[in-house]
Amino acid sequence: MKDLKISEPTVERLVLYHRLLERVAAEGRKVISSKEMGEMLSFKASQVRKDLSYFGEIGKRGVGYHVERLLGHIGTILS
Repeated sequence: MKDLKISEPTVERLVLYHRLLERVAAEGRKVISSKEMGEMLSFKASQVRKDLSYFGEIGKRGVGYHVERLLGHIGTILS
């Protein structure tokens, strides 16, 4: 992956997204929207989308994000 300059607040939110995705994956969820993620973490959906857009198109408009795929993607970014 190319070198990205990501702000510290964004990295901190990515950690929270990762934890949330681990939890919803354990519950058996397959798909989650930016709105749902935002509501669960008290962020605006637009903030979630902006943070995740650093890494290209990884969600599908009107559908959301594939939980396992996004979890793996964020895990790779954080490692």
